[in-house]
Amino acid sequence: MVKPKIHILAVAAILFTAACAAPEYTYVKNSGQKTYFKVPHDWRQTATDSLDDALSGTNPDSATKAARQRAWWSVAYDASTSPDARHLVINGVTDQPIVYARISPLSQTQQNAVSLDMLRNIILPVTDDARQAATASTDLTDFELLHDEVLAPRNGLRGVRVVFDYVLGSGVMHTFDQTALVNNDNSKLYLLIIRCSTACYKARYDELDTIATSFTVRSQ
Repeated sequence: MVKPKIHILAVAAILFTAACAAPEYTYVKNSGQKTYFKVPHDWRQTATDSLDDALSGTNPDSATKAARQRAWWSVAYDASTSPDARHLVINGVTDQPIVYARISPLSQTQQNAVSLDMLRNIILPVTDDARQAATASTDLTDFELLHDEVLAPRNGLRGVRVVFDYVLGSGVMHTFDQTALVNNDNSKLYLLIIRCSTACYKARYDELDTIATSFTVRSQ
């Protein structure tokens, strides 16, 4: 009669240990916009204010910045031990992946210009025309398009997922995995982008693809 008791206690201990183990993912969401994705639990959240300034071309001291802060929702998670949202855009080597997500309104001019190519080029030049136009003003070289998928999820949303390589000023090739969606009247952009060195992206592909494919928008 002793052995069954030991067995029961052992099972209970295993279940308790499993229950106390750290979760594998952190679920990131904007409940109001019904948008979410997941990142590995050990990635660290980092402030996005300076990155948002850079991406929007906003002067940090301007009234435009205050309006942008009210209108944009953004979040970043970095696998680096020194997390910094600017790892998304720096020219240096990024050997640890970073993910950035944003929901932002589009101006009337932007709404009128929305196209799948516009979404492909939302952060960096991806299409032939955009890359030719940017040749004189950028040190991005050795472009490679790895994946280009048109997306048509529910609720009238549409967009693209593009994965592409660039050699940056550092001389190191980096991979960008970008999903960009707009709602049915083109008034809102939903963006998720992952970046790390190409060697890092290849080594951690399954993990990074899980993040990208978890990006879900249920709002219009």
